[in-house]
Amino acid sequence: MQIKTGSGVSFTESFKIHVVDEIERGLTSVAESKRKYDILGHSTIMKWCRKYGKVTPPLKQKGAIMQMTKEEQELLFLRNENKALKQELADAKLKNVVWETFADVAEKELGIPIRKKFGARQFGRSE
Repeated sequence: MQIKTGSGVSFTESFKIHVVDEIERGLTSVAESKRKYDILGHSTIMKWCRKYGKVTPPLKQKGAIMQMTKEEQELLFLRNENKALKQELADAKLKNVVWETFADVAEKELGIPIRKKFGARQFGRSE
């Protein structure tokens, strides 16, 4: 997934891992992925493969795609998926810390409670 930033386009960790997984499973080549996903830069995908992949491209040896067994492909896919999920969890934890800090500062500066108190009665509800 592309994310537009002030300095250009950024891609999510899970998207990068997905692209690398497709390449390593022989479903597409680096050049095909570059065209398919409109990825700029000559070495962008190669960097992703070195960072997230098991095998460094190019995966073609004299025109033949290196073959992996189904078990190897599944293991590689699961490892890449696990890596993406761990990164997403770390991102979510960081986001949570930011929001908690934001709420703490806002409560202190504004002098009003921001967090919902569980079990508190809500206004306007009849029982």
